[in-house]
Amino acid sequence: MKKYILIIAVLFAFVSCEEENVVYDSENGQTLANFSVSSVLLPTPTEGASTTVDVFVSTKTDSERTVTVEVDPSSTATSDQYTISGLTIPAGAFGTTLTISSNFDALPEEGRANLVLNLVDVSGSNDLVIKDSPLQLEFYRECPITAGDWVINMTDSYGDGWQTDSATGGSGLTITLGDGTVFEVGLCSPYGSAAGTFLGDGECTPNNGSEGTATITIPEGTESAEWFFPGDQYGEIGFEIISPSGEVAGGYESADAGLLTIDYCK
Repeated sequence: MKKYILIIAVLFAFVSCEEENVVYDSENGQTLANFSVSSVLLPTPTEGASTTVDVFVSTKTDSERTVTVEVDPSSTATSDQYTISGLTIPAGAFGTTLTISSNFDALPEEGRANLVLNLVDVSGSNDLVIKDSPLQLEFYRECPITAGDWVINMTDSYGDGWQTDSATGGSGLTITLGDGTVFEVGLCSPYGSAAGTFLGDGECTPNNGSEGTATITIPEGTESAEWFFPGDQYGEIGFEIISPSGEVAGGYESADAGLLTIDYCK
């Protein structure tokens, strides 16, 4: 038994020594490279915006190295909508910081531009291995919320008011401001009063069954507003959201339940 214990002790000592002697060569060893993040959302005001993303590499050299990125074919962003800088790793450094800037004027008036970047090369690196994780960026126009009267023109193609998340009426379109104020609008439904739902309790917008208009007033200094639509039971509901400047900031027909995208630049 003592002989076996001695053998095990020697083997353990050998393995421990081997582990302690493993040292990674940061100058001549294999180079691993990757982006520091995988996704970035970049709201863009009129003056433009920028964000930074690090590219890490596991080795260093005595000279500058160039990072090469390629635009993935799945991207929808066009070259005039963004710029990329910082693609040079300084001598003696383990990476660089990319700066990606977006151009408000070139971005679509509605929706988002999607840019997918693949890291494809780091010059002067030994036995390069790149982590297969693209960088995905989304750019969109960001404008301050205009204070004043916002008009919601509402329609129902069947002519019996709104049936949203209930066949007898349901909830209204809700607008929640950053200070916690909540507005709720919708066409009154003739079926909702008995159920006591919002669209039948007298706070809804009176209508002829087919159309009606509500107005909410957003105060100065409002920094955020969420517009939530509860859904459309029968695919009959339509509405337009008109900004204080008289522009259509959002128009919907038979929208899915969820948050709405409002163009505050209108």
